Amino acid sequence: MLKYWIASLFLFLALPVHAQEGQTADRLTVVELFSSQGCPNCPPAYKLLSDISKEDGILALNWPVDYWDYLGWRDDHARRAYSDHQRAYNQRLGEPGVYTPQMVIDGRLETVGSRRKAVVQKIGQARDLARQNIDVTLQESEEACFITLPDLENDERKIFVRAVFYRTETIAAISRGDNEGKTLNLTNLVRASLDLGPWSGDKEILSVPMIKATESGADHMAVILHADDENGPIIGAARIRLSSAGV
Repeated sequence: MLKYWIASLFLFLALPVHAQEGQTADRLTVVELFSSQGCPNCPPAYKLLSDISKEDGILALNWPVDYWDYLGWRDDHARRAYSDHQRAYNQRLGEPGVYTPQMVIDGRLETVGSRRKAVVQKIGQARDLARQNIDVTLQESEEACFITLPDLENDERKIFVRAVFYRTETIAAISRGDNEGKTLNLTNLVRASLDLGPWSGDKEILSVPMIKATESGADHMAVILHADDENGPIIGAARIRLSSAGV
């Protein structure tokens, strides 16, 4: 066990060296876990996502899906929209159907979300890709969170903006189903997601009402930029701790 954790530590410490000269090493790498509290294979993925979330330059998100709710335990945070988000990713990535636990990295690569070595390798591969870094600035007030998008000269791509509200720590006690008797520690659990539509590439300031965070119980907001469509490759991301969310 000691050898395993030492090896894992060195794998994570090695992550930053994948960025090469001329690439945007400082852009957040987005790691999305699709999971369900009723999935017997998800607890190791929850632990792995928690470890990943502590790494510099990583935005880790846990999307609870609803398609296992019939198996004896209903995930009370799951949403059909989150399952649809996963399906759209897999359709574009050529994956048949959906499964848990699955991790999608930067909207470009996917792997089984409980396989530590494979996940680390995929993160490294994503960072090796030439990727754009669109500088997104986030600010909050008591009433709203403001998203400042820069002017992209001569960029005619379709870019879609997604706001994601998440809570850094959620505890779930499971009393039925395959994980009966377990207490799950859920890191960066998505509590709400809001599609803000296409962005023209001109400088723009968007606002998201803070009540969205308050109602969902979130303590952070992330903004993710997808190329081509609402579930396309990720080309920009930012996050902010919501000090005025009241949670």
